[in-house]
Amino acid sequence: MATPLPVPADPLLASVCGGWRLERWLGGGKQNRVYKARHERLNRRAAVKVLDARLAKDEEAVSRFFCEARAVAELGAEHLVDIFDFVYDPSRGQIAYAMELLRGRDLRQVLESKKALSPARAARIAAQLCDALAAIHKVGVVHRDLRPSNVMLVRRGGDPDYVKLLDFGLARFPGPVRHSTSAGAQVGSPIYMAPEQSASPDVDARADLYAVGCILFHMLTGRPPFWGESAEEILERKHAAVRAPSPAGDHGAGVVPASLAGVVQRLLARDPADRFPDAASARVALLSGAELDPWGADDRTIAVAAIAPRPRAEKRTDRARNIALGLAFAAGMASGLLLAFAR
Repeated sequence: MATPLPVPADPLLASVCGGWRLERWLGGGKQNRVYKARHERLNRRAAVKVLDARLAKDEEAVSRFFCEARAVAELGAEHLVDIFDFVYDPSRGQIAYAMELLRGRDLRQVLESKKALSPARAARIAAQLCDALAAIHKVGVVHRDLRPSNVMLVRRGGDPDYVKLLDFGLARFPGPVRHSTSAGAQVGSPIYMAPEQSASPDVDARADLYAVGCILFHMLTGRPPFWGESAEEILERKHAAVRAPSPAGDHGAGVVPASLAGVVQRLLARDPADRFPDAASARVALLSGAELDPWGADDRTIAVAAIAPRPRAEKRTDRARNIALGLAFAAGMASGLLLAFAR
């Protein structure tokens, strides 16, 4: 039996980056890594995203990293992660930012365990995702990398499905900060990206809406709308589809209402002009379906609905009944005492 190769130690673990001690690796890719961290003086917990040290002197990479942090921090939108510190020390190869440490599961993990979600739950998640997109699109940012792993579900109050949109590493920012990718280069996941994004990364906000449609289709059916053995095959099927597939039908999580299926198909329109004009319009369509009850029974952990007040006439009837029962009980007690004394 072959001896497994030793896993190289992470040189950043236990190191200090701008006052943040990196305690545990949480994830990341080739250009950055995310760690659970603790501030040495304030004892505050955070998630710290660190740019790869080899890119510390790459002006474009640093500029994009800074714009990612600043754009999200300035927006301060409720469905975006809160960013509150930036570390810039290129001499030590330390460029990072600290953000709120989220406790929950990303949508990819949820779908791996649940396979498909109920229509009401899926629509609520997608509507919150549209809220997040409306906030970033308003200032000219296009995410371009929406996928279930970038959608975090955390508990807020009684809602375990509170959405936080993550990872703006591939986002298109307004102004001179752009990716150095040329036309024809692929930016994003072929499973969830819009067809036009495969030809050029310079897309508008409607590309993000297409990705919402792919994610919503996946939540409703347990699978993406288009699949193939390779990225090229998936994108070919997206370009060839004259009409987007419908998620309507019984997929194990309940019958998808026709109104919701129609919203999904409009989000998945091949031509951007046939999609919703903006994220706010898509959100309204998701929540206004006649068959969608925002507090209906579904497979969420908890759903707390306000108890509607009963009509006054019903309350008066209950009050009279209670008085009558009280008088009858008192009369019975008095009769019992009189019989006891008579004996």
